[in-house]
Amino acid sequence: MASDERAELRGTILEGRYRVGACIGVGGTGVVFEATPLGPNREDRPLVVKTLRPVFAYNADLVRRLRREGEVARRVAHPAIVPVLDEGLLPDGSPYLVLERIGGESMNRLLRRVGILDVPSTLAIVRRVCDVLHRAHAFGYVHRDVKPEHIVLDRSPDGELVVRLLDFGVCAAETAPTDERERERGRVFGTPSYVSPEQASGDPDVDARADIFGLGVVVYEALAGRLPFTGSTVTNLLRRIIREDAPRVGLNAPAVPEGVDALVARMLARRREDRIPSARALSRAIAPMLASPREIERRLAASLRHGRGLDMATTTVHHDAA
Repeated sequence: MASDERAELRGTILEGRYRVGACIGVGGTGVVFEATPLGPNREDRPLVVKTLRPVFAYNADLVRRLRREGEVARRVAHPAIVPVLDEGLLPDGSPYLVLERIGGESMNRLLRRVGILDVPSTLAIVRRVCDVLHRAHAFGYVHRDVKPEHIVLDRSPDGELVVRLLDFGVCAAETAPTDERERERGRVFGTPSYVSPEQASGDPDVDARADIFGLGVVVYEALAGRLPFTGSTVTNLLRRIIREDAPRVGLNAPAVPEGVDALVARMLARRREDRIPSARALSRAIAPMLASPREIERRLAASLRHGRGLDMATTTVHHDAA
């Protein structure tokens, strides 16, 4: 995605370590560029530089969030999280991150290409996402923006499925200062169609169950080809999420087995007390539903369309709560 924002960075050298190339992604708050490492000890692998859009360059909360994304990658250190290899300051004093440039096909692009996924493939993907969420939650981070655009599927050289979860840029963190939490109160962090009722209410005190809800929306969309909640405006959408129970996925996807239908309903429970409590519990619930998981994963991996230069800009939009 070409953009004139931060165009002055193209061709420049950052702190003697990286040459900035073309812009490959622009999101709600971030801009991502190709980058080439410099120096005699450089590793010959493709990189990207992620920084804030100029209008947000001096926003203290967004600067803190960009740095927190690097913190998550270092502390959680899970293979499904794109490594943050370095960080520094641009000439204007705003921060940047250097990440490994990944390839693959986002789940969003896959769904646009195939329409809907079969139950085994969907559950196999969800189980992989559960693994990284479990580890992130154990370190005190809640992603808050689980959606198909942030789930990237790839194929290893030996044909195995690789699943990554992108963009912890709006994650909730146990280590966040109290004043940051208070500034978040009454605002919606995440993509409206995928937020939990507590996020839609502007509650900053979310836990792992918010990510379970978002993952439930992903499953619903993958199996039914549509979202469980829609609205004529963002405000109407958020009010529906807060006030209404999600429709059963089986109503829009009759071929979905009863057990899977019940599982999705528990993921999308309006009251968080009624939701599946953790990513590990969800993974354990899925396990008996998957016969020959490795075969399912290899078949899915073989069907992927390879791509490189995925948009790793921060794409989340913030809204006032309904």
